[in-house]
Amino acid sequence: MKNHPKNILSVIIVLFAFMVANADEGEELFKKTCAPCHTVGQGRLVGPDLKDISQKRDQDWIIAFVQSSQTVINSGDADAVATYNEYNKLLMPDQTLSNGQVQFIISYINNAGSGNSPAENQEAKPDMLANTTSDDVANGLLLFTGRKSLTNGGASCISCHTVKDDRVFSNGTLAKELSETYGIMGSAGVAAILKSPPFPAMGVTYKDNTLTEDEVLSLTAYLKSVSDNHIYQHPVTFGFNFVIGGIVVFIIILMCIIIIYFNRKMGSVNDEIINRQSPVIN
Repeated sequence: MKNHPKNILSVIIVLFAFMVANADEGEELFKKTCAPCHTVGQGRLVGPDLKDISQKRDQDWIIAFVQSSQTVINSGDADAVATYNEYNKLLMPDQTLSNGQVQFIISYINNAGSGNSPAENQEAKPDMLANTTSDDVANGLLLFTGRKSLTNGGASCISCHTVKDDRVFSNGTLAKELSETYGIMGSAGVAAILKSPPFPAMGVTYKDNTLTEDEVLSLTAYLKSVSDNHIYQHPVTFGFNFVIGGIVVFIIILMCIIIIYFNRKMGSVNDEIINRQSPVIN
C-alpha cells in the first residue's frame, strides 16, 4: 500500500512519455508527408487547409483517403469527388501509412489547429516572388533544362517533365506537363513541392539531392514565367527533321565505310616482304 502513490506516478509518467512520443511522431509524419501540400490554419496550399478536418470528416474516412485517395474517389464518395474537382483534379499520392500513423497525424492536426482562425491569428505572407527579376527566371530556365547543374547533384526537371516554351529544345515525357502548374498551385504550392516532394518518384530522386532555397526560388520564378506565357508559345516538332537528318548521316557514314574498305591495305606485311625478295636460283 505504501508504494501505491509511486505506482500511480510511474503510470502517469509512462502515459505522458507515450503521449509526447506520439505527438512527436505525428508532427514528423505531417511535415514529411502532408506539409508540402497542406497547412493547418494558414489557408489552402496545393490541397485544402486541414484545420478542423476532424470536425468535417470522420476518422475512418480520413484514414482511407490518406492511404489511397484514388480508391475513395473511384468509389464515388461524394466528399472525395468534390474535393478532387475543387482542387483542379490533382490526385493526392497514396501514402504507405498504417492506421496508427494516420491517427498520430490527425492528433497533431487537432492540436496544431486548436488556436484561432488564420484571419484572427495569421498575417498574410508576402509572395516569395515579389522581388524576383528576369535574372531569376533565366537562372530557373538553366536549372530546369540541365544547362546548369543543381548544387546537390539532383536530376534536372527536364529529365521527366515537359513545358510549352520555345526556349526549350527537348522535354521529358515521364511525368506531368508543367506549363500551367504555377497557375494552379501558385508560388507557395510550387515551392513546397520543390522543397519536399510528396510524390514517390520525386521523393526518391531528391532524397539525398535536395534543392537549395535559391534554386527553389529560381525554378518557381521560371514556372511562373512559363505559366504566364505558355499560350504564346509554339514549340517546333523536330521528329520529321530528325528522321531525315538521321538517314542522311547514315548514308554519309556508309559511304565513308565503303571508301575506306576498298582502299584498305590488302594482304599482310609478310606478303610485301616476300614479294620484294628475289627469286631463288637453283
